[in-house]
Amino acid sequence: MIKDWIDVFKYREFLKNSVSKDLRTRYRGSVFGFLWTFLNPLLMLVVYSILFSIVIKMQVDNYPLFLFSTLLSWNFFATSILSGSSIIVGSGNLIKKIYFPHEILPISIVMGGVVNYVYGLAILIPALCIYGYYPNINYVFLPVILIIQVILTLAVTFLVSSLTVFFRDLEHMLVIIVNALFYLSGVLFPLTTVPEEARWMFYYNPLATLMASYRDVFYYNKMPDMYTLLTIGLFSFLLLIIAQRIFAKLKLRFIEEI
Repeated sequence: MIKDWIDVFKYREFLKNSVSKDLRTRYRGSVFGFLWTFLNPLLMLVVYSILFSIVIKMQVDNYPLFLFSTLLSWNFFATSILSGSSIIVGSGNLIKKIYFPHEILPISIVMGGVVNYVYGLAILIPALCIYGYYPNINYVFLPVILIIQVILTLAVTFLVSSLTVFFRDLEHMLVIIVNALFYLSGVLFPLTTVPEEARWMFYYNPLATLMASYRDVFYYNKMPDMYTLLTIGLFSFLLLIIAQRIFAKLKLRFIEEI
């Protein structure tokens, strides 16, 4: 396992170029190009502001910001998983032509998602300030939350990217699974609105803890539940170790299966 990560480090320039290529080609051919990295979260904020302030009345103060405080992080997870599921299959020609640590492919997807998320903060934080939700000391917990989410997202991306090579239907099943997780992660509503007998589904969902932690920092201006958050961090790290080992075993058969 350590050897695999050392190989990834040796090919860090390849990884850097892969992330850069993903960011450059994501909006290739569009009029605004890379500006869509900022326009997407801005337009989402406008749409949700109109929808939930005028059309649908939610019993939450400044609901668009309540939603937007977690929507960026959710999009980072969902996009990474869905894009990562096909990254090995879609890179078949590259894998067959040259040698490089195949771990770089799912890592590049996740790192590209991190860059997009950070750019999205350039829209989220000013929007929060406009409504009086100013940055405060609790923002120091934001890197911790993001690192834990990156570890969890990378672990899941390792799994789905390698398994999809052998079970192509998984790519289509993931769309349904991710959509279900969206509603089971507390992105749309506070967990206090969930009936007590159904809350266990959220308590055992690490994404729900991450979404609640982001909302604590951005929306409630308070320290997240560090005990639960660090527990999720430990779980995510162990899952990453297991997922990378599975990936390392399966990658030996990638060429013959692609």
